Amino acid sequence: MLVDECLACRVLAGKVQAPGGIIYEDDYWVVEHSLNPVLLPGYLIIKLKRHCEHLAQLTPEEASALGGIIQNTCSALLQIIKPAKIHVCSWGEQVKHIHFHIIPRSSTMPIGNFKLLIYLRIKNLLNQLGLGKWVSDAEGAEISQELKQILLQI
Repeated sequence: MLVDECLACRVLAGKVQAPGGIIYEDDYWVVEHSLNPVLLPGYLIIKLKRHCEHLAQLTPEEASALGGIIQNTCSALLQIIKPAKIHVCSWGEQVKHIHFHIIPRSSTMPIGNFKLLIYLRIKNLLNQLGLGKWVSDAEGAEISQELKQILLQI
């Protein structure tokens, strides 16, 4: 079941399009690039295909499939972007739908969860003020296509 007020559900229903479309999907999960405006190339979202707000409510099958998807997605990112580190996190406060942020950290970005979050907030603010540059949809789509090809081989 999808919920119309939920951004993740609207994306799953095709009402909002991520750059490059679906990178990977199975019976339970979908991997897509983050939505426009895109903050970082390769900033991905893994989301459950049904509306669910709490990890404790995952079915055993959904929970079992998640680890492999995270591992394969990170492996593909390592091949394409070659980040210094990949952060995987879930907040679920604004979008109350189980989803995970896959954030590639380059060697020029600060080390540490809190420092990285502050860096991303500042980058977002600078971009909004016109003092930085968003990742274009074309660049996000190109990375998505490269990731899709690698994930087909894994």
